[in-house]
Amino acid sequence: MNTSISRRGFLKLSAAGASAAALAQLKAEAAAFKPPAGKMPRRVLGKTGVSVSVLALGGQSALTDLPDDEMAAKFVNDCIDCGITYLDAAPMYGRKDDPRNSERRFGKAMAKRRKEVYLTTKTLERDADKAMRDIETSLKLLQTDHLECLQIHKITPEEDLARLGKPDGVYTLLQKLRDQKVIRFIGVTGHLGAACLKRAIEMYDFDTLLTTFNPTKERHEYEEVLLPVARKQNLGIIAMKVMGGTPQYNRKGTEGLPGVLVGDGPGKAAPAKLLRYALSLPVHVAVNGIYDHKQLRHNLEVCYNFKPMKDPERRALQFALNDSDILLAYNKPDYARA
Repeated sequence: MNTSISRRGFLKLSAAGASAAALAQLKAEAAAFKPPAGKMPRRVLGKTGVSVSVLALGGQSALTDLPDDEMAAKFVNDCIDCGITYLDAAPMYGRKDDPRNSERRFGKAMAKRRKEVYLTTKTLERDADKAMRDIETSLKLLQTDHLECLQIHKITPEEDLARLGKPDGVYTLLQKLRDQKVIRFIGVTGHLGAACLKRAIEMYDFDTLLTTFNPTKERHEYEEVLLPVARKQNLGIIAMKVMGGTPQYNRKGTEGLPGVLVGDGPGKAAPAKLLRYALSLPVHVAVNGIYDHKQLRHNLEVCYNFKPMKDPERRALQFALNDSDILLAYNKPDYARA
């Protein structure tokens, strides 16, 4: 009997073995996970009046990457157990072979933990009918009949802002859903221009703003132009891309936290400093994509032991990141689409 196998067959078996080994390691790390000592700080999310954790679990995270739904649901439960109450979902967070898997996996955990969290999702639709179908799908996947916040996602400089508030516009729909108690609050998101977001929050009565803050010069206008207006309106302010963002081609940084700005050398910084920078701003929550239990622990350590940055440290970090070619990542299509 011929027991030899082809090189292709050997490689296939080797890959399967490596995959099984990686899966076993992930499960072992999850089973052995213990959070650091401490307690998650909370802040009141602006005029919503809701107290939430300063750290949010972003939906583009372990929820999209873990091999199966049950492992992802366990990860969500572990995050909640560690004090994370703000969950940042979106229809566009998923894999090519499994779109919207992030919402579905949040939903697996929400079946038992819904009352413990501030649950948000988003829509890219601007037409009310299309947005309603999008939201109905989100509610089904998230296994809930209501949301704390529904956000109009990714306002752009080319946006026809007046369109949002027309009778068939998405903002008008969200007002109706708020009256019907399907959602409690209306939010807006964007990271492609501070000026257009400023116009949006001046035109409409939003409750929350999700936008980008980090020490790079490309993000300074968000602090200087947008943040003062958001504070004056007492919006709930949520920071994203605090590590510079996590494009598909470079999701994971060093020290267990993801981000294109994370690392050593020019244009890079320690992840703890980047997260501290964002949380030292007058924001209420920082959203991070957390891809495994190691990254979760690092995030928790920063938040549990949070100390605000003083101005000299802030300025030094800004100076260190001002001359970096890595910032070109902001203009790449696979980044801007997120």
